[in-house]
Amino acid sequence: MKRFLILFLFLIFNCKEKEYLRVEQEKESGSMISMRNFDRSSFKEDGELEWKLHGDESYVFPKENRTIVYGFSFLQYEKGKKKSSITGERGEINHSEKSVELSGNVRVKTDDGKYIESDSLHYNLEDKTLTSDAEVLVYSDGTTIRGKGLRADKSINKFTILKPSAITVGGSSPLKEKEK
Repeated sequence: MKRFLILFLFLIFNCKEKEYLRVEQEKESGSMISMRNFDRSSFKEDGELEWKLHGDESYVFPKENRTIVYGFSFLQYEKGKKKSSITGERGEINHSEKSVELSGNVRVKTDDGKYIESDSLHYNLEDKTLTSDAEVLVYSDGTTIRGKGLRADKSINKFTILKPSAITVGGSSPLKEKEK
């Protein structure tokens, strides 16, 4: 009994208070699950990496079949190499519709140097298309196009700017003043 009492007192005095990371104000309310530093990967049947998703904060709404991810980063792979990335401040994944609504500093980059910048973007996961009604900037093969509205494939090989407002060819702006 004496040994038990000594061991009990030893454990009480040597136990350190556990520290848990707690976010006092969550960005989304009503979620069933919330996670910090969320990572998820998908592999094909043959074991090949298909994609990786990272989020700084994630909120899961199972009844609505959707997930909201802050600090959204989605990397797509083919044959072991990264083919494209999609990032944004906030991404809302609709699992029923197989789509993602991105907002806030959205960027799409491909492995061959093409990219899209916008404040909002819709990504259809089934047909792998990108659409936006917001202002966009598209860089492809030395040409930069600004405008409003976008329809594109995920590799940015085929795209349409609905209302183009500026085009720069060859990587330099014709509107930029030459240095004297």
